Amino acid sequence: MLGLLGAAALARVMARQLFLDGDTQDLLQCADGVRACLSEGRWSGCAEAGKWPLLQYGPALLTRLAGGSLEDAGRVLCYLSLASFFGLLAVTWRTLAVRSRPVAVAAVLVLASGLLFHYATRSFGEMVATFAAAALAAAWLRRRGPGLVALLAFITGLTKETAFPFIALLGATCVAVHHAPGMPWRELLRAERGRLVGSAAAVALSGVLSATFNLFRFGSPINTRYLLEASWAPPVRVQLEHFVALWVAPNAGLLFFWPFLVVLLAALPVAVARQGRRGGTRPSWLPLLGMAALLGLLCALLSRWWAPFGWWAWGSRLVLPWLPAALLVLLYAYAEAAGSLVRPLVATPARAALLALALAVGSVPHLVSIYRSNELLNALFVEPGECPGPDLPERYDQAWRCLRTQAWTHPSPLLHAYRLAPGTGMPKRALLYPGLLALGCLWLRRSARGGVARAPQSNL
Repeated sequence: MLGLLGAAALARVMARQLFLDGDTQDLLQCADGVRACLSEGRWSGCAEAGKWPLLQYGPALLTRLAGGSLEDAGRVLCYLSLASFFGLLAVTWRTLAVRSRPVAVAAVLVLASGLLFHYATRSFGEMVATFAAAALAAAWLRRRGPGLVALLAFITGLTKETAFPFIALLGATCVAVHHAPGMPWRELLRAERGRLVGSAAAVALSGVLSATFNLFRFGSPINTRYLLEASWAPPVRVQLEHFVALWVAPNAGLLFFWPFLVVLLAALPVAVARQGRRGGTRPSWLPLLGMAALLGLLCALLSRWWAPFGWWAWGSRLVLPWLPAALLVLLYAYAEAAGSLVRPLVATPARAALLALALAVGSVPHLVSIYRSNELLNALFVEPGECPGPDLPERYDQAWRCLRTQAWTHPSPLLHAYRLAPGTGMPKRALLYPGLLALGCLWLRRSARGGVARAPQSNL
């Protein structure tokens, strides 16, 4: 109950700092473009409808049709992001608590301590996409009904037109999680047939809807705008730089903007191997391989994109939607190994206090980012200049050099956020965020004293 009260108070703090991003302002204008084309009877070639993925058009159009202003529609999208953030924490807790309460608490702390806190207050679509993918993984891991899994796969398919390979990898890995030693794969696939067929049909339906919307916008089933931008791919050498930067660049990499997530992902395979040696058994590496393939494919595709970090934004934006889903699958599959990583961190009061301090201090830049967002982003992207788009051959080299400079050598926005923190002007109630993270370590310590990982439930 205390945790729910704390979450409600934090949600109230965050709801006062909602922010309408530039991309969303364009999307809202495009939603009005859809209305204009339909009212004029134009069913093809509606360029005013824009290029954006289909999902956010729905709430924007409904708000406008209900008489709301563009500002109201943007606020609805912000509230959807906020609800998705807390929904993600709830889904993660409920899914992992049946396996290991300490691992569930640790997962909630990891998710709440990083980039998602910033995007929970923004109108970007990444937060809703993150929740949809994680909810799909949770439903499949808990072996919910095919209808629910199909619905979540359908929604996830609308978040990006390129989502289908990631949904396929996510679903296949969730199936593999439930493969017990000695179990025939045919038996497992028969048990999963409803979820597999339902999700495949749902993804196909989302693809048909996206293709129909593209026919309406571009006169082609393919998003020709994104296809054009995909043709701006940098040379292979630059793609490799982008791939590395997504993880370790000081001004863009997840290692700096979400260190607890990266450390946990890196340590988990070591813990799994160590558990196998101690127990004298050979662990299944399929879930790890499946999620490594998903994240590898995601980063490879983003490395080819002309804006791999999703900038103008705080940290790397485009990589976010699949990370919590991947973490959820791995922690569910390897709950015992994950528990062996978590328990030593809070084995003594001193260690728990040190972890609480690290979480609280690490949260400061993300807290500052929702109060001084424009100042932080201006420091990174405007001074000494914005990167040009690589839409012309003569701009290619300048664009890639500029991205490299911003990612690796510009003054750190994280350090700038720490310098701004004393004079941010944020209300004292905002300190509830690092305070709750620190108190979460007490919750983790209490859970770790008696938490034991349980085997995945089977409906076979």
